[in-house]
Amino acid sequence: MNWENQYQGRNAVKLSALLATTALAAALVATSAYAETIKLYTWREQEIPLWKYISDSKVLGDIAIEVVQVNSDDYDSKIRIDLQSEGPDLFQGRAGAAWLSSFVDAGIVKPISTDLSGIAPAAIDAGRGADGQQYGVPFAIQMQSVIYNTKVLADNGIDVPKSMDEFTAAADKLKAAGIIPVNFGARSGWWLNQVVGETMTAGLVPDDFAAKLVSGGACFTDPTFVATLQTVKDWQNKGYINSSAMADDYGAMRTSVALGESAMMLDGVWSTGPTSPMFEIDPDLKMGFFPVPGANAKVYAFGDGTYLLNSATKHAEAAQKVLDFTATKAFAELFVKYVGELPAYGGEYTVEDPRLKEVAGMIAANSSSVTPFFAYALNKGQPSYGTLVSDGYGALLSGSASPEEVARKIQDGLNSWGYVGAANCK
Repeated sequence: MNWENQYQGRNAVKLSALLATTALAAALVATSAYAETIKLYTWREQEIPLWKYISDSKVLGDIAIEVVQVNSDDYDSKIRIDLQSEGPDLFQGRAGAAWLSSFVDAGIVKPISTDLSGIAPAAIDAGRGADGQQYGVPFAIQMQSVIYNTKVLADNGIDVPKSMDEFTAAADKLKAAGIIPVNFGARSGWWLNQVVGETMTAGLVPDDFAAKLVSGGACFTDPTFVATLQTVKDWQNKGYINSSAMADDYGAMRTSVALGESAMMLDGVWSTGPTSPMFEIDPDLKMGFFPVPGANAKVYAFGDGTYLLNSATKHAEAAQKVLDFTATKAFAELFVKYVGELPAYGGEYTVEDPRLKEVAGMIAANSSSVTPFFAYALNKGQPSYGTLVSDGYGALLSGSASPEEVARKIQDGLNSWGYVGAANCK
């Protein structure tokens, strides 16, 4: 399918039957009192209260925001379908050059003019394409780590593991008690590369070696990287991971932890915010964080996605005004209050939530400084590093490939388009 040609001939495509079956949740704002309404697509349910407040309070004057929330697993296909027709004015994109590439190539998004001087430098790469240009405004600084149900660990007399030996002892104790130590939602491919791949790397691969992986000075077939895959496979072989990992999706994973059927998961801090569906299952749920306690023992911090402007919007001026607002301190303050996450804004803003203060402290003191998932050098060609890691973990968990075979496939995939390390890592 030539998506670019379809985009240019968007009115020829009729997809009403498919759209009728797509799982959507919309926060609709009445338009009669506003001069213009901007449609925003997101997979992030937690942002609906934020944009409702912005519209209801007329923070942007006579511009209303109509938020359409799409299930995360369906989001990528839904956004591609709708952009073949009129589509949204603004939409949220997942972080990194690999995700952006098809939208850039099709001309759907173009380099932005928004002033990003207030955005934290660590978040900027979330909206930067493989060509080095900026296409979106980053919206949050996220942290990924092991997230655990505090009651489950406490009820079983388990302290937060600070080494892999302690982690193994904790997992054995949980398994003996009939509790799944670590739940995996491996049916969600985005979770495998963005969460599992990066969280395991941050915990097990020293930053200096990870930097060499990105620069081509080290190879993915090296035992240091293979250890990230081997550790997950060892967990599976020991029965620490749910037996239905390949059938369960991201939502099932979070449900199991919220119910206390599983003790831990690899996930982002967004799952612990006040609007998380996990609290619909257990309003009294409390969760904690710790890094995978390996050789590097760090959490993974990154700029989580961006707000993107549809270049074909019929409301360009108003949409640009909304986009510009997302890069301001005023938006950052509202983001903290209504979303319960750390914004991508790099200046001073008020944080009163103890949970967010803890996360901010962990990011400042013990986060990995290297993020292969977002590295241009690993994602500017196809198959990208992100795609290879997602496919690789799927093969690993399904039993169709060993850790060494997955590492070899990642290396060969990158070599196939001549990435920076191709000559060194044959």
